[in-house]
Amino acid sequence: MTNIGIAEYQKIRRYVMNLILRSGGKAVQIPTIQELSEKFGVSRTTVSKAMKELTAEGHIIGKRGIGSFTNPAKPSTVALGKKLPVVGVMVGDGRTVHLDKYLGCAVGALLKQLVSIPAVVHLVTVGTSDPDGVIREIQDEQLDALVCCGSNTFMKELRQMDLPVVFSFNPCNVSSGSAFFDYEDWGYRCGKQLLKEGRKNIVFLHDMYEWNASFPGFRRAFAEAGVPLNENFFLKDYTTSLDELAKIIRYGIPVDAVCDTLLFNNEVVDLLMSLNPDLAKTCAIVHNADSLPQDAGFHEICYKPLFDELAAETADLVKLQLKKDNAGMGIRKISLPLILR
Repeated sequence: MTNIGIAEYQKIRRYVMNLILRSGGKAVQIPTIQELSEKFGVSRTTVSKAMKELTAEGHIIGKRGIGSFTNPAKPSTVALGKKLPVVGVMVGDGRTVHLDKYLGCAVGALLKQLVSIPAVVHLVTVGTSDPDGVIREIQDEQLDALVCCGSNTFMKELRQMDLPVVFSFNPCNVSSGSAFFDYEDWGYRCGKQLLKEGRKNIVFLHDMYEWNASFPGFRRAFAEAGVPLNENFFLKDYTTSLDELAKIIRYGIPVDAVCDTLLFNNEVVDLLMSLNPDLAKTCAIVHNADSLPQDAGFHEICYKPLFDELAAETADLVKLQLKKDNAGMGIRKISLPLILR
């Protein structure tokens, strides 16, 4: 089966499973194969395959001459029988396949908070990058609210839906109903610390959204001090930034600190040690406090993502959305601690 076929099959299965969830433990009739085929624009064969599998698993039962119904005796249906709001979680643009350490911790904390509302969490995936297609697929999920985690690619379109939407972990183009880490404020405080330590030649890796969210804060701190930053040290390309850093070191250009907000596995430390071990005496590493411990002796200036705190703020926004309480909505900023070690 092609990838398109798999996506079409999953659309039918997810739609029917949502109907089962919404049935509240009661027998509810499911649309016919023809109706589902027309609704999703897929072949009757694709619909039949999904329905046969759901029937074999006991989720639906067929009544000859009448149609297919949700099975109220299915244990999973009974367990979810109590009416709870269904909150969708869309990671990135809805087509994310892998979670790195940062996003994995973020999503894990968020899921824990959302199910405690209490709510049923529905993981939303989409099969297209077309904004109109994304909206259609989300609408078919029959959600009570949606949390977009780590991206606001479709913010404009999603805000126009008749569906409560909360954006989390994304500091770009925020609006009411958003919760995020205040990276810019942390960058400002970190910049002040670098200046206090007399560090002025700073290399910034990954000068691209969203890993450069703290960079405006750095620029503001240095501008206030009247100390120019070398814009050539803002390395934009993630795929070549370590190579560019290596060139800077090999050319003997002084580097007082390397700011890396993305990598977790001491790639920068390992690179600097391989090029010049003496850099551990003079160069600071600015990075995530959850990175692997390094014993090379570099001075570290860290940010600590408070995933549980941000997830709690996000869940609170979802609660307000479900209650249609707009008075308590707004923008929730989580300040990040500045850690020296």
